[in-house]
Amino acid sequence: MKFQSFLLAAGLLIAGAAQADTVALWTYSPDRNGVISTKPTYTDHGDASFSTLGNVSTTFVSQSGSSDTTTGSMALNTAGYAAQGTGDRTSGVQFSVDTTGFENLFFSFDQRNSATASAWTALLYTLDGENWLEATTFRMLRDSTFVKGLGYDFSNISGVADNANFAIQLVSMFAPGTSSYAATGSGNYGTAGTIRYDVVSFTGTLIPEVEIPEVPEPASLALTLGALAVMAATMRRRKQA
Repeated sequence: MKFQSFLLAAGLLIAGAAQADTVALWTYSPDRNGVISTKPTYTDHGDASFSTLGNVSTTFVSQSGSSDTTTGSMALNTAGYAAQGTGDRTSGVQFSVDTTGFENLFFSFDQRNSATASAWTALLYTLDGENWLEATTFRMLRDSTFVKGLGYDFSNISGVADNANFAIQLVSMFAPGTSSYAATGSGNYGTAGTIRYDVVSFTGTLIPEVEIPEVPEPASLALTLGALAVMAATMRRRKQA
């Protein structure tokens, strides 16, 4: 990393080895009160949130077939997507995650589409909370079953690491090169289509802490310099003898 190389060049010591860690995770498991919500199951420092885009609404349904086999867990079901030929990349879900203290971010999730849902989903991201860029697109090739471990590696995108404003969106999009949605199944796209998400995860590595070498106290430094001066004078007298 350029930042680490700069610190080494400056003569500073980097403490600790990088370790993989979870930044934020959504598994839609019941909390200690038995309540399931869209709040993250875990966050490293609490700053992670979920929201919907467009007219999308959410419910909790069976997670059968996803990566999460925990008893009592559910999956997040989304509905209310845009009508055919309208709202390209405006309907979906958003996950906001504070990546402060982390680098090498990786995003992963499980997705299950109904037959009439849009086969194409765009992954957008923001570095400032306002401007959105497209990272990649996903195409669901089969309906009514979870596709596990979809994901994207953000480690090479500058600005994602150590960013309190980082967020991603998963939004339905027109089929590439067209002005309409393509259905996931063999029939037609429809607004009754639903998309389920589960095991939404953001992982990364901790940015190593930096230790600055201790600077000697003035008194200690003076003693050291004095001792060196005495040694130098002694060596000169020996050479002159």
